[in-house]
Amino acid sequence: MIIIIIIFFISIILAFGMLTFRAWEIRTSRLLINTESMQTYKKGLSFEEIEKIVLFSFKHIIQWIVIFIVKNWFIIITKIKRLIQNKLPKIHKLFKKKPKTESRKISFVERAVMESKIKIRKVKEKIKKDHEEKA
Repeated sequence: MIIIIIIFFISIILAFGMLTFRAWEIRTSRLLINTESMQTYKKGLSFEEIEKIVLFSFKHIIQWIVIFIVKNWFIIITKIKRLIQNKLPKIHKLFKKKPKTESRKISFVERAVMESKIKIRKVKEKIKKDHEEKA
C-alpha cells in the first residue's frame, strides 16, 4: 500500500514537472505552435476517429464487466465454501478431495540418480570444509 502511495506522489510530481516545462517552453517561445494542426480539431472529428474512440471505450467497458463478474464469482464461491465447511461438515466431507497415495515404486534409474545427487552434495560439503580449514 505504501509503495502505491509513493508511486502516486511521484507520478503527480512528474506530471506537474512536465506541465511547468511545457509552459516554460511556450512562454520563452522555444516551442513552435503549428496553427494548421489546431485547425484540424476545429473542423471536427472524422468517422474513423469516432470509431476508434467508441471501440476503445467499448473495450474498456467490456473488460470492466468481465473483471467485475469474475471477481464476484470468486467471492461467492469462497463464501459458499466457507459456509459449507463451517455449517455443513457432512456435505464438506463428501466433496473433500482424498489425498493421493503414491503406490508406485521408485525405479532403479531414479534411485541411482537420487543417490548420486546425495553423494555429490556430500563431496561438495567435504571439499568446502577442507578449503575453509586451510584458509
